Amino acid sequence: MKVKLLVQAGLWLLASSVAVAQTPAKPAAKPDAGKPAAAPAAAPAPADGKTLSLGGGSGGGPLLTREELRACLKQQPEIRGRRSALDEQRALLDKEKEAIAADQQALVAERAPIDAYKAQADDLSGRMKAFSARVAAWQQRVDAFNNVNPTGMQGERQREALNKERQEIEKQRAELEAERTRMTSGSAEAVRAYNAKAGALDARVVDWNQRNARWNEMSATLETDRQTWVTSCADRRYREEDENAIKAGK
Repeated sequence: MKVKLLVQAGLWLLASSVAVAQTPAKPAAKPDAGKPAAAPAAAPAPADGKTLSLGGGSGGGPLLTREELRACLKQQPEIRGRRSALDEQRALLDKEKEAIAADQQALVAERAPIDAYKAQADDLSGRMKAFSARVAAWQQRVDAFNNVNPTGMQGERQREALNKERQEIEKQRAELEAERTRMTSGSAEAVRAYNAKAGALDARVVDWNQRNARWNEMSATLETDRQTWVTSCADRRYREEDENAIKAGK
């Protein structure tokens, strides 16, 4: 007689290694395009008109031409707008980062029952291995009995003992199979739900990190453009008459 062996049950858990990238510290506050730092000492003002500075101070270097001033005045609100948009994005990213961290903590708590299922599965696996060993030992005794085929009272007693153990083995097999079925049905849905949440959270982390990296790139580009504007525009003076002409559409 063959005794069907049970296949060991296992729980597959999605290992969610979610680690939100650290947001680099924002550089120390620097004057933006709207309020640049005071420029170095100015060159002497020409005699043909009043001069001003976008930096709010006495800028040095050659006077801005009208076209250069036109470009500087156009760039100033553009840089301000980019800074404002990046600040808004940073606030949203930081808020989302907090939400992801909270969901990660919640997922850790949800894993506790999954780990409990795993412990039960490991225990069942150990008992199934012991059962398999019992079946193998019983089969060897059956084979030995069949080879010798003893007769008489002694042979009958051995036959009865083997048949009795066979009944016990069948009973134990049914109990183990029922326990395996209950455990599988109870844990499978929990594991699927956990893995789905972990997978979705991993995807959110990857997406956040990508958007955060893009923000860092745009912020670095903006800082470079701001520094260029400060050097090319804020640190140089211009003629007031050129500014008035530009405002008049000339």
